[in-house]
Amino acid sequence: MNTEIDKSSGFFHPDHSEEVEYFEAGMVYCIQIESNLRCEQGCRYCYAASDYEVMKELPRDDIINILDSALRMEVRAIDWLGGDPLLRKDWYELMKYALEKNLNNNIWTSGIPLQDRGVAQKSVEVTENGFISVHLDTLDVDRYRKLHTGDPAKKIDSIIKGVGNVLELGKNPENMINCITFNNVVAGDDVKKTIEHFYKEFGIRTCLTQMCKAGLAKEHLDWVPDIQEVKSACKVRDNSNYPGSNLSICSMDTNKFYCGGIVCVTIDGDVTPCSVIREGFGNIRSAPLEEIVERHKNELLMMPLREVENLPEKCKPCENNSICWGCRAMAFYEKGDALAEDPYCWMHANNMSLKN
Repeated sequence: MNTEIDKSSGFFHPDHSEEVEYFEAGMVYCIQIESNLRCEQGCRYCYAASDYEVMKELPRDDIINILDSALRMEVRAIDWLGGDPLLRKDWYELMKYALEKNLNNNIWTSGIPLQDRGVAQKSVEVTENGFISVHLDTLDVDRYRKLHTGDPAKKIDSIIKGVGNVLELGKNPENMINCITFNNVVAGDDVKKTIEHFYKEFGIRTCLTQMCKAGLAKEHLDWVPDIQEVKSACKVRDNSNYPGSNLSICSMDTNKFYCGGIVCVTIDGDVTPCSVIREGFGNIRSAPLEEIVERHKNELLMMPLREVENLPEKCKPCENNSICWGCRAMAFYEKGDALAEDPYCWMHANNMSLKN
């Protein structure tokens, strides 16, 4: 494998080489399971939730069927999404079941439940060969209050305490992530402070997730950042988290090996290319997951983009296309086509606001 890829950004799964091998073979490496919509953080831009469905859960039997399909598909990892997956009463049992199937668990949590040391201990246990992602957009109380419901100081403190618990219980900080939903409320010095704080204090990298025009975010389009704000945040991320790499991810902070190796099962059972793209290709209640993936492999795994000649025109000569093909969710929401150019790419896009 290219040594430059080894040290590049966007690798979250601990086994980088295996992830790349799956990508090159056109296989699903990871299944994202949107297990529930309940979350204590109350993000006002959440793409998955609405004010009327916060208690909704994916039925346990559906999840077991997904995990059994994963075994038949030789999938290696499960991304547990929400809401906050740690708020399901049966989260631990389900993740233990996945471990028994030799699947690596990755938990995408708000981080608030981890303030309970027992929850933190179990989370470390079930993610032995996976990662844990927490979600803290800002350390600033006033900015946090604007972006989330509830008591900002209490929630920020809870997440930081949860991070401390997980690290004290033995989780390698290299296998942890802080996820920031990037928007213009935190643009500039604020996002820089948060990225640098997590890396310097905890050794934890940051995932910059761009705000998409989906779910509750459609009510806050004035928060959408412009190209210069995206570029500045990505530069800070690169300098802080990946100082040894000359490669960069343009907007959504996951590389093409991650995005091209996942499928998502949403709270309604729809099978999509990723959790942010809310348009499905089949439903697990109508057909087994492996049949849906086989039937819609091109769309779900973005198979055409694996050939340079099929990349968007501005991506073809890009020095970063060995790891990056732009954010497919950004292309989907801004261009109506998941295979189109990512208009948030600061490498090649015109320097203009994308708010309109």
